[in-house]
Amino acid sequence: MRSLFAIATLGAWAAACASDEPTSPTGTLVVTPARLVMGLGTSRQLSAAVLDGAGAPVPGATARFVSSDPSRASVTPEGLVSYVGVGQAEIKATSDDLLAVIPYTGMRSGHPLGTTTTSTPLPGDGQGDGPFGAAVDGDGRILISQTNSGRVASGFYPVTGFASLDLDGTPTSIALLGRGTALITPTGPDNDHASVIQLSSDRVLVQVPLDVPSFSAVTAPDSQTAYLGTNDGRVLEFDVASSRVTGSIDLTLANSRANHLALNSAGTLLYASSFTTGTISEIDLASKSVVRTVVVGGEPQGIAVSLDGAELYVADESGTGDIDIYDLAGATLEESLPSGATISSGGPFGLAMSPDGATVYVGVITDDGPGLIQLIDVGTHTIERTITSCGGIPRRIAFGYSGGLAVIADESGCANFVE
Repeated sequence: MRSLFAIATLGAWAAACASDEPTSPTGTLVVTPARLVMGLGTSRQLSAAVLDGAGAPVPGATARFVSSDPSRASVTPEGLVSYVGVGQAEIKATSDDLLAVIPYTGMRSGHPLGTTTTSTPLPGDGQGDGPFGAAVDGDGRILISQTNSGRVASGFYPVTGFASLDLDGTPTSIALLGRGTALITPTGPDNDHASVIQLSSDRVLVQVPLDVPSFSAVTAPDSQTAYLGTNDGRVLEFDVASSRVTGSIDLTLANSRANHLALNSAGTLLYASSFTTGTISEIDLASKSVVRTVVVGGEPQGIAVSLDGAELYVADESGTGDIDIYDLAGATLEESLPSGATISSGGPFGLAMSPDGATVYVGVITDDGPGLIQLIDVGTHTIERTITSCGGIPRRIAFGYSGGLAVIADESGCANFVE
């Protein structure tokens, strides 16, 4: 695992760089974090400590910071780094004759290029305790739910270590609520609660009784309402301000389970997939009623709506299922793309649309090797890139840094990061 901080003594720096750099026989400048990856609108505070030869803090020692390229990253003398533009730069910290260099990458918005993929294991026993749900907040904080342990792991990207919060239950979904909070579901000893957590402190603010397991959640564009899909064929309306369930929408289908949810870009229509009935329900949120049920067959799981509201992308987990594209105007199947699945008990599961609507990411479970992450070009309806997952069971997918980063939780015990 990579170090949590950048360490430089000037003697080592001078040996690697110009011979006229000042040197110091003793002393170390430690900067945290050791690497910065940032997106539009984000800032990160660097911290620095000067240690003596014995590793003890030097009283009264301070450091000052400067950016090698202010057109990409700005920094205050005290170390507050702010995103300015896309590309590479360095943040240099100095204290007397000590120097530490922190690499900076400014992420582009829209969707990941898909050319840089890294992964990290999740903490815990039992294959990283079953990573499942994923989210990225506006500050670049990664959240991964762990179904085997009932925990949520969090850490800033690039992740070098995780904090862990115990929620009980088998949490599979994370919905960011704004104001630095997130909704995690299902939680509690009987899987019939949802938990609201504060991200900055990694603590539970409230556990909300639902009286039914809910394995999917999504937040409306105005961040005032969240919607939770239940195991008894309903969608619950959750008021963010009061942390209460304020309504319920029945899918009116026997034995249905709203396992995945997706909103249109206007936030007026909600789609719920039910793998137990092979259907997609279209819900009008103004009337809070199902206005159309599309029978797609198979086992529909992850779903996403194109930005113009014209198309619906569906991951069919049945057998070696396809990735299906539906025309919503006529509720007709436009195209089916082979997912690459080779397993009769799995296939495409997680599916998410990039913020700019250009790329759909799909996680695929295979029989005889690591899972696949398929990147679909929305304009051409083709799989433009296939990425190998860090494990065999890719689950939910989230985007961060205004679309510059994709995070895919893998239930085998790890998480993928695609830039």
